[in-house]
Amino acid sequence: MGAFENWLNLTLRASAATAGTSEQDTAVTIPETVTSLWVLVTKTAEANADNLLTVRLQAQVNSIWFDVGWDSITTTGALTTAADTAVNVTRTPNILDADSTAPTFSVLAHFLEVPSSTLRIVSVSSGTTPANTFSVESYFQQNKL
Repeated sequence: MGAFENWLNLTLRASAATAGTSEQDTAVTIPETVTSLWVLVTKTAEANADNLLTVRLQAQVNSIWFDVGWDSITTTGALTTAADTAVNVTRTPNILDADSTAPTFSVLAHFLEVPSSTLRIVSVSSGTTPANTFSVESYFQQNKL
């Protein structure tokens, strides 16, 4: 490992259960030099099989929170499955959109541009006794060399 590490990761949401049907996580500040990032959402538990989870990234611009649309997104594929897991490139703000997939699974979203260095994760849970547990990590280059 060299003295200069260019690829960094930053936790946007530590693994935690949702606390109600909608919530906003604490704002996180990424370095000013970062304009592009990958966001990994990992769902680890849900209270009931019909629970739905929606997760999106927001950026703060001029004291207002805006949803940020991803540029590409892919899910984890089973190691024993030969089928291709297609990458979705139809931009929307939701990283997970009312998703009912049983845990554990991960979704990796790529954001080519973010309008601010202040970010947060927002989520919506619904269903019978809605409760989901998930974490969100960001991965980025500190400087594009």
